[in-house]
Amino acid sequence: MHNDIEIKFTKISATGNDFIVIDNRQVGLSEKDAGLFRRVCQRRTSVGADGVLLLNLSPECDFELRYFNADSSEAECGNGARAAAWFAHQNGLAPAKMSFAFGHDVYHAEVNSNRVRIQLPEARDLQENVGVLEEEFLEEGGAVNTGVPHYVLFAENLDGLDVTSLGRKYCHHRHFEPDATNVNFVELCAENAIRVRTYERGVEAETLSCGTGSVASAYITHVRKGVAFPIEVHTRGGTLLVRNSQRNRFSLEGEVKAVYEARLL
Repeated sequence: MHNDIEIKFTKISATGNDFIVIDNRQVGLSEKDAGLFRRVCQRRTSVGADGVLLLNLSPECDFELRYFNADSSEAECGNGARAAAWFAHQNGLAPAKMSFAFGHDVYHAEVNSNRVRIQLPEARDLQENVGVLEEEFLEEGGAVNTGVPHYVLFAENLDGLDVTSLGRKYCHHRHFEPDATNVNFVELCAENAIRVRTYERGVEAETLSCGTGSVASAYITHVRKGVAFPIEVHTRGGTLLVRNSQRNRFSLEGEVKAVYEARLL
């Protein structure tokens, strides 16, 4: 309970990225509730999720979105944006084609049944030569910010990688201080397709899928390997499609599904 208001939520999976989604217009959760976010995101002992999505009122858009990682740090999130758009449309908060304020940007989304496509903010801060890689069995792709920072590495045997230890190492590498970075491991698998495994900061673990990481991986694969858009991104949680709409701007499309609805005690 929060201020004597029952907190209803929907657990949503966006290609394996799972979220606790709350219509926050009358509940009033904020960064002050960081302890609650950490508690409910814990797996096995609570709901369990990669993060919490709060949908608030917005004077200019269909709604305002805030996202808190499992460690309660606030960030933007591509798959979270897709999950929020689906939830908003299903619950009458927004039409099938919508806009919502998220971080310092306005996102545009389109919902078609259980598929959601979002237009991400312009990618920025591309670095093709970061120069921090130490492992000879990996190839450095580069770094880019697709709403949140990402470091991209190419691998030939994605299944054999210790994503947890390697991801943690580069996530908190001194080069990426003080904010840390998400770390993506990419394997080329077809003419216009890649496989991606992502270690996410804030979650501090590998997730089944990462939307902004899929976009960052596709973008850097295009720049470094010449792979043409649209690019299919195969994650452990499902397949995402990244399109290039204009210079440094990308859309992300994939499946969203509700897992269950409940209330927090």
